[in-house]
Amino acid sequence: MKNVYIVRLGDLYYKGIDASITNDYRYVMTDNLNDAILSESFDDVKKLAEDIGGKVYKVNLEKAE
Repeated sequence: MKNVYIVRLGDLYYKGIDASITNDYRYVMTDNLNDAILSESFDDVKKLAEDIGGKVYKVNLEKAE
C-alpha cells in the first residue's frame, strides 16, 4: 500500500479548514484519527505542519483480511 501522512499537533490531528464569511479561516482539529485527513503528498503535509506548528507522521496502512 502507498504511504500516507498526517499532521499532528499535540494530541490533535488535522481535519480541515473552516472558512468564514469575512474570508478568515481557521484550522479544524480532531482527537479521533479516523476523522483526520490523510495525504499521500509528503510535501503538502509538511507545509501544512509548518503553518500550524505541528509535525508530520507517516501512517502505516495494512489490508484487513
